[in-house]
Amino acid sequence: MIDLSRPLSARWRVLGPLAGILTLAGCASQGANQRQVSDEQVLVERAAHTISVMRSSAGAKLVDLLPKAKAVVIFPDMIKGGIGLGASHGDGVLVARTAQGWSDPAFYSSTSISLGIQIGMEESAVVMLVMTDKALQTLLQPSSFTLKAQGGLALADLNTASQAELSGADVIVWSKSEGAFGGLALAGSDISQNTDDDRAYYGQKVMAADIIAGKVHNPGADVLKKALA
Repeated sequence: MIDLSRPLSARWRVLGPLAGILTLAGCASQGANQRQVSDEQVLVERAAHTISVMRSSAGAKLVDLLPKAKAVVIFPDMIKGGIGLGASHGDGVLVARTAQGWSDPAFYSSTSISLGIQIGMEESAVVMLVMTDKALQTLLQPSSFTLKAQGGLALADLNTASQAELSGADVIVWSKSEGAFGGLALAGSDISQNTDDDRAYYGQKVMAADIIAGKVHNPGADVLKKALA
């Protein structure tokens, strides 16, 4: 559940003003190094809650789409804001469909920086339904990529797209926002694997492809698998 009553530091650990300008990239790196294992589990549980919220909100559209999804990427708390320099950031997880059911989560981060005056902050829960193998393989590559700008992926907004647009999409995005930060909230964002969180959660160095192949397991992931089942 999006809760804007929480202190700013709790809602966005990586946000740090420097002379009135949002220096998101550097703060994100520092915050990732300081996170503990319990933080990863909290993120997994918030992702499970986000799936429950999406089920209630999206209704009949989701009933047909979720069983067809190759994977789901969940960002429970995407934050957008800044003064002078706009930016957004969120930590999330990817779970993929396998022959044994949903995989354990691989951890991801999404960051974007844009020009233009933006005052205040907006928060959004964002879920990506990965509908094609091409989109999934793009997400599994070790380097970061820009959603929409790379890979020739077709995106659709679950909240507003027609049935034809949904049928032809590689990635379908659902969002629930506080403020105007909605729609295709991740379009134009750099998305990358968060291997620091992967290592913290599984106790060893591991990549997203290894996680969805079942090479590691954390019993704490069961809450998210149950939400998706």
